[in-house]
Amino acid sequence: MAQIRTLLDLCRRRGFLYQSAEIYGGLRGAYDYGPLGVEMKKNILNSWWQRNVYSRDDVVGIDTSILTPHPVLKASGHVDEFTDLLVDCTLTKERFRPDKAPQVTLDKNGHLPITAPDKETAQQWKKSIDEQFAPNVKVTVEGKRLLLHVDHVVEPVKGHAGKIVFKMNNEQAAFELNYHGYVEPNTNSPFLTDSRPFNLMFKTFLDPIDPIDRVIQTTMNQAGESKPTVREEVDKVLKPSTVYLRPETAQGVFVNFEQVVRTMKTKPPFGIAQVGKSFRNEIRLEHGIFRTPEFEQLELEYFVAPWESRHFYKYWREQRYKWWLEHATHPENFRQRDHESDEMAHYATGCTDVEYLYPWGWGEVEGVAHRGNYDLTQHIKNTGANFEIVDEKPSISPDVEGEIDLIPKETPARYIPHVVESSCGLNRAMLAYLCDAFHQVEEGKGKPVRNVLKLHPRLAPIKCAVMPLTGKEEFIPLTKKVAKSLRRMGWYTVVESQKLKIGKRYYRHDEIGTPWCVTVDYQSLEDDTVTIRDRDTGHQERVHWKQVQTFIGDKLMEPEDDDI
Repeated sequence: MAQIRTLLDLCRRRGFLYQSAEIYGGLRGAYDYGPLGVEMKKNILNSWWQRNVYSRDDVVGIDTSILTPHPVLKASGHVDEFTDLLVDCTLTKERFRPDKAPQVTLDKNGHLPITAPDKETAQQWKKSIDEQFAPNVKVTVEGKRLLLHVDHVVEPVKGHAGKIVFKMNNEQAAFELNYHGYVEPNTNSPFLTDSRPFNLMFKTFLDPIDPIDRVIQTTMNQAGESKPTVREEVDKVLKPSTVYLRPETAQGVFVNFEQVVRTMKTKPPFGIAQVGKSFRNEIRLEHGIFRTPEFEQLELEYFVAPWESRHFYKYWREQRYKWWLEHATHPENFRQRDHESDEMAHYATGCTDVEYLYPWGWGEVEGVAHRGNYDLTQHIKNTGANFEIVDEKPSISPDVEGEIDLIPKETPARYIPHVVESSCGLNRAMLAYLCDAFHQVEEGKGKPVRNVLKLHPRLAPIKCAVMPLTGKEEFIPLTKKVAKSLRRMGWYTVVESQKLKIGKRYYRHDEIGTPWCVTVDYQSLEDDTVTIRDRDTGHQERVHWKQVQTFIGDKLMEPEDDDI
């Protein structure tokens, strides 16, 4: 974990990430992307869009509204189903998801250690345990650690709670605490509430009249009624103006399905791609930009005939995983994992995650899901929209491993398309590739460790740094010519003319991932040649300055893929 702290420090120091509203104390879980961060995000996005839209003739793009009306998300199941279980620790006041929490840990003496932030907090927690949570339980305090003396632990079985049985300070009967198989992640505290559902969507109101006035009036009119009744009445008043910040970009695609088919004159198999912000009221924010309430998604909804859906699910699993590996410095740190039946979303019949081995463990960066025709069917039921496809000659393409028994016998065939979705978190992608690229190079005895970001050139924020050997005026004209020739290609190029030795300037750009540095020196003034230095190897090559554009362009070309 020390490495991720060093990396995040580099990101703050060099302009990848800033804490949002830092001068006001910051906002937990919110980050701003600095000059280098916004470039890297854009480069990941561009590579994704190039691969999934521009390189194909069966995918189009769309950009839909972030504000989403209640009926859309009610139909999709998000209002009722888009929840996580929530648990509070009564001792530490932390809130967390039980499915992500660890099991209880005992030390070698059989004690249950609870780690407080400091000694004072440890003493306060001991007092709370003595007086409120577990009176007369034997507790030892060692600095900022509390050691609760445990007699034994009974593990939970098949949905039934287990128990943690504690030793007592006197002859009183042993104290038993319900144990559901997890503790508070940061401290190992077992003093928890029961789990309860928590909806992850941000709700707001779109109304020229302040709905809160109506809430007050409704509540007053319901005086004497039970709290649930008042809540029902309040929700009823607010419902016409209730909108949500979308929890995914997919629903905007589904509700526009018929319009895309009509305006683009297309039919399955085809896809609709979208890039945009989504919002989830996450219970637990963690690991910098890995889990945040506001994030960007790169999503592709690929619509297919039911009898070809399994083939295209397999196809997109392979295509998307290949894209991740193409940009990886350490491909072995990426993997695919199929979901078990009990962890799939309510709409999915199959799901595979692409995961990256972060410093804290494996974490999802993209999911490829077989959504069936759930979403389109739900919107048809709730609106009467016509999402049906009419196929005069239904068949299976020769290269598709389809299911013949699903082809309708009558013609023309009528069906609701199935959907294969790939959904990638842009923020998580950026963090994964930063971790993947981060290297610390030993420079020798007595010298500090040097940071190098070995980012794939297509993802690197700055493509090239052009450096006059010194700040003398004679180097400036050619330096500007080289930089201008690269900028014409749309590559972010900077001129580094600080009064630093050329080696130190190289190292500065190694740290932020710049793949190539071009140096204009005295020989350049004689024969118009410059030196190109490679970030990863340190190899230097002499070329004519007009060849720099071709040299870099060849390295940045997207690979050809016969499967697309």
